[in-house]
Amino acid sequence: MPIDDLSWLRTFAQRSKGIFLSSGALLVLMGTVNPVEADTESSAESAPESAAQFLAILPTYIDADRSRGTTEGRGVRAVYGYSLAPKWYWETDLFGSILETGDSNITDFYQTGVATGLSWSLYERSRTQWTPYVVGTLGAVFDDTQPDSKDGTAVSLAVGLGAVSKSLLDNGLKVRGDARYLYDTFDENYGDIHWSIGIEIPLGEVRTVERIVYVDRAVEVPVEKLVHVTEDDSDGDSVPDSRDKCANTLAGARVDATGCIIDAQTVTFNTISFQTRSANLTFSSQKALTPVAESFKSQTDLKIEIAGHTDSIGSAEYNQDLSQKRADSVRQFLIDQGVDAERLSAIGYGEMQPVAENDSESGRAMNRRVEFRLVK
Repeated sequence: MPIDDLSWLRTFAQRSKGIFLSSGALLVLMGTVNPVEADTESSAESAPESAAQFLAILPTYIDADRSRGTTEGRGVRAVYGYSLAPKWYWETDLFGSILETGDSNITDFYQTGVATGLSWSLYERSRTQWTPYVVGTLGAVFDDTQPDSKDGTAVSLAVGLGAVSKSLLDNGLKVRGDARYLYDTFDENYGDIHWSIGIEIPLGEVRTVERIVYVDRAVEVPVEKLVHVTEDDSDGDSVPDSRDKCANTLAGARVDATGCIIDAQTVTFNTISFQTRSANLTFSSQKALTPVAESFKSQTDLKIEIAGHTDSIGSAEYNQDLSQKRADSVRQFLIDQGVDAERLSAIGYGEMQPVAENDSESGRAMNRRVEFRLVK
């Protein structure tokens, strides 16, 4: 069929209409079952525990178009994906397949194809949840048929619906599956349905090392001189348990002679980390925040402002929104751990209160932080 004959495009639209409609309905249904707040993120944050690239290996079963003289087929698809935005991926895939004629007297047909296009996820891809997606590609497919005189290369279009699982192992390995309607302009124009399931492997994953930096504000506060004792000091605040009225003191916080936190001070965490391009806390951050929650529960007269900060990479508006969402995420975690919600407030300051220059990686790392501002 001539490439400049656009009748195939109309046929593709008519045949794929059902997949578009069913894909949209299923995405809406999944959105109501597993609602997740959607937000975006630029390169303003180094992303712990996730990857901007992946490689997927997908064995495939093919429900072949009967009009081409085949019944079914099997093949494999290799997909390389690269993150363009929080929910958008550019994907390029290479596939090979055998289409069975069902007749022992006729040689099976063979296909080899390459395609590129975009996929869009309903949620941001995360280590902790399933993520449905839709995909569309444009490419070329070589058909090796009988007789050999019919062999040729044709344009291919594909649309599909699939899902990626949460991480199954510490290295981020996931299960991925999708169904695609693949239409090609070979001969009389054919449409096959490809059912694929396999694994998705993250590439270039980055992890941050937890580090805590304490920053004191310039506030004159009288501090009582502490006397060194050899008695037990369970929370490490230099006040022995026999005189400590406030157990589980927050690590690094200044206390008075009774072991209770002094107000008008700030404790800063630079490495409370979040999942890639989201406000969801990582497992290591949840583990680090658990003793913080215990400390706040033991001293109920404290009110805490949770202040979120970013570096200056990305737009100021984006950084402001991201810092607010992450401060809200920390506040919600503390509430879930039993801290009274009325004692907690969350404010995002974006890039407006840096503590270091943003022209170096170390400076930007110090500026990406969560602060606990303690008052009574």
